[in-house]
Amino acid sequence: MTTTEIRTPQTRRTGAAVGAYAAGALATLAGLAYTVADQAALHGLDRHLHAMYDPVGKYGQAGPLYAYLYVVGVLGIVCFAWALRRAQAGSGRALSVTLLVLALLPVFAPVLITEYGSSVVPLSLLAGLIVGWVCGLIGTVALFRGTGKA
Repeated sequence: MTTTEIRTPQTRRTGAAVGAYAAGALATLAGLAYTVADQAALHGLDRHLHAMYDPVGKYGQAGPLYAYLYVVGVLGIVCFAWALRRAQAGSGRALSVTLLVLALLPVFAPVLITEYGSSVVPLSLLAGLIVGWVCGLIGTVALFRGTGKA
């Protein structure tokens, strides 16, 4: 004997939001893993900073930028876990909007910060955070989407 689950518009919205939040958490985790790999072995940020600052006789420290990426990434994963739990409980709308707005600046500010005609943090190190934020946006939209027809 099998049972059939009846999905109401509310559960479809919640399911879409949960899927988007899970994808966002995974993207953020992948971004963190890439940041660890870059710091430990690839040294892309260090090379980027040397290429940007050496011609003008300065040196940019990679350590604080890595710390920033770690803090934003870990906070992102914590926020996704929190939003996932609230979305599954059916009460995540306000929290989702709040977290999305609060994450906007820390995620996108490094894209806008440039010196000597180049972004201070390479986009490759920000990609996981940006994709995670976009997944959070998709999840938030899914929570607010009208019931419409099934």
